Amino acid sequence: MSKTKEPKQKRVKEPRRPERTETGGLDYSVYYMKPGEYLMYLLLAAAALFALGYVFYRSVILSALVALLAFRFPAIRTRQIIASRRQKLTLQFKDMLYSLSSALSAGNSVEQSMSIVLEDMERQYVNPNTAIIQELELMVSKLSLNQNIEDLLLDLSNRSGIDDIRTFANIFEISKRTGGNLIQIIRQTSDVISQKIETKVEIDTMLAEKKMEQKVLAVMPILLMFLLTQTTGDFMAPLFNSIGGRIVSTFALALIFVGYLWGLKLTDITV
Repeated sequence: MSKTKEPKQKRVKEPRRPERTETGGLDYSVYYMKPGEYLMYLLLAAAALFALGYVFYRSVILSALVALLAFRFPAIRTRQIIASRRQKLTLQFKDMLYSLSSALSAGNSVEQSMSIVLEDMERQYVNPNTAIIQELELMVSKLSLNQNIEDLLLDLSNRSGIDDIRTFANIFEISKRTGGNLIQIIRQTSDVISQKIETKVEIDTMLAEKKMEQKVLAVMPILLMFLLTQTTGDFMAPLFNSIGGRIVSTFALALIFVGYLWGLKLTDITV
């Protein structure tokens, strides 16, 4: 008897993760570009890559092939936006800790302190769309519905994916459950986390100059190649008209790319 082939099951496309979780808070690990934003970054990357390809190949066809790599740039840019959003939230969270420690030291309860912290952050950050203001507004509104502050902090730590917020939320939950000196524990934890964040900021400031130098070093070979092709006449023609020349150009581009990635790795310091 001949075996009947079972029909292949179609792969079901998984739905996109929503930008907001079931709790109503923003998921900081998810970001979707609007169509106009996606098109803008795609065209900018395609134009830059086409120009880069034309400098090294002097061929419209090869330059267009290089420009096809632009379709990967929106995903790269999305990761950069997510990282930038988390970095801003980390700095804003440090300011929130200072305000929370002061409010608790004044004798306010944790719930009352969160409302005071919200007012302080609204005075410090003018834009109402600032991440920490939106998070505090969400906390205060849920606290008015008798939800636990420790659950709200844990939810923020899970959504943000930031270690400092997760550390604070865990210590806060343990200290409130065990009935320790909550004010002293929060003040000490706030000081430690704030010092860690400030150290990271200082390192980023010191590395900013090196990162700029790295970008300049990555651009210099491209500018040098452009100047040579514009000023030496037919001297550079074999580089564009022969297979060996195209291989050398491709190898040079690969070295520039590897050097750029290596520089990014060296300047990426985690505290």
